[in-house]
Amino acid sequence: MSSVPPPPPPGASPVPGGADAGAALSYGFKKFQGSAGVLIIAMIIPVIASVAVTVVGGIVFPRGLGNFAFQILGWVASTMGAIGVWRVALMITAGETPDLGRAYQYDRWGEWLAFSFVYGLVIGLGFVLCIIPGLLAMAFLGLAPLFFIDGRRAVGDALTASREAASSQKLALPVFLVTLVGPLGLLLCGVGVFLTVPVSYVGLAYLYRNATGQRVAP
Repeated sequence: MSSVPPPPPPGASPVPGGADAGAALSYGFKKFQGSAGVLIIAMIIPVIASVAVTVVGGIVFPRGLGNFAFQILGWVASTMGAIGVWRVALMITAGETPDLGRAYQYDRWGEWLAFSFVYGLVIGLGFVLCIIPGLLAMAFLGLAPLFFIDGRRAVGDALTASREAASSQKLALPVFLVTLVGPLGLLLCGVGVFLTVPVSYVGLAYLYRNATGQRVAP
């Protein structure tokens, strides 16, 4: 039995505009205009956390096991910080006022670290294997973080639910295109990511809510 709820019946789409990449990005851009500050802060928190820990580690332990340990701590800090932007995107698509403090009130930190490690490993191995498998992993597993966070799935269940949603509801291409928009901001002298990355996250939350039959705030 599929672990993904069935799509809504014809004519009863839970999201305005349908579940295509254009509608998701348009929605993400509209919501960015009203919540730009909190989205940008949530986006840069993991970067700041990782850099801060890594720099301190480099000063205290220039090399050796101590330096390696701080690199791991940097990844942990970055990964814990990264949950904020996902949860802010979920708040926005649910029609809630985005709240950074509440975004980090979470009860599954250990599982989140395990999920992020497995998720990153799968995507990374895909790119090592001639790139194409990595692109496919992005397309079929791109909603997994949302199934894990909002759906409270286990690590494997979240990956499976994303793959099934992408396959049964033809979301693989929209998820891939919306995900791809995030790093495209680097082409605009780098500063473009402050627009494209938040829009991408909100767009993915939009697609996730469609995949699970939830309504999206207008």
